[in-house]
Amino acid sequence: MNSPVGRLLEGRIALVTGGSRGIGAATARALGRNGASVAVNYLSNKQAADDVVHSIELDGSKAVAVQGDVCAPDQAAELVWQAGELLGDIDILVCNAVGGPPVFHGTALDSGYEVQARVDAQIRATLNACRMVAPAMRGRRSGSIVFVGSSESRSSGPVVADIAVAKAAQDALMRVLAAELGPDGVRVNTVAPGFVPTDGSAPSGRPSLLSALAAVTPLRRIAQAEDVADAIVALASDLTRHITGAYLPVDGGQIMH
Repeated sequence: MNSPVGRLLEGRIALVTGGSRGIGAATARALGRNGASVAVNYLSNKQAADDVVHSIELDGSKAVAVQGDVCAPDQAAELVWQAGELLGDIDILVCNAVGGPPVFHGTALDSGYEVQARVDAQIRATLNACRMVAPAMRGRRSGSIVFVGSSESRSSGPVVADIAVAKAAQDALMRVLAAELGPDGVRVNTVAPGFVPTDGSAPSGRPSLLSALAAVTPLRRIAQAEDVADAIVALASDLTRHITGAYLPVDGGQIMH
């Protein structure tokens, strides 16, 4: 399930927040395979980020690891500056970092604090990164920003409350920024995966649960990180040059519009 052979993003510079693991790492690799130079942001796991950088370089693209917490404005500014110094002005921003406290598995009514904390962290992580890259994109009158959302933000089934609410807030931010930045040639879209098994998702090691999820998915399999990454590559490329403000579920048809 690798990206198609080609260099859709040749000459572009990309920054992936939270790019050292899971969907972020798969996205960084897919961008690199398609010709982009990639800044892989990480919070604390330098080795994981370096591994992603190495794999991108093996595919023939440039890559660097940049440390920092995008929830903190000063750190977001510093990591964007580092990426620019090492690779050049950012053409593609993938907002994948979530930030904040551990995921809360109670209901929304159990505790407002956990939901509020998750929303706050998600919006800070996303908006801080956008604020750092948008001015230069506007100046060049081009750029693509892709948010990694979640189909839970629009699901009518069981959801993780704090993630669902936080991603819904991020969806609203996407629409606002798409309207604000569109006149300057900057596109903003959301890719919304369903459940994706990664090293950070608890059910990944439960084959029976994964089989049950696949059985109720129209395409009869659950999404992999590479499926999400390929959708992000498409939205980052000129193939979707007239698409902005879009919400693209990558869930095998669980949510249809």
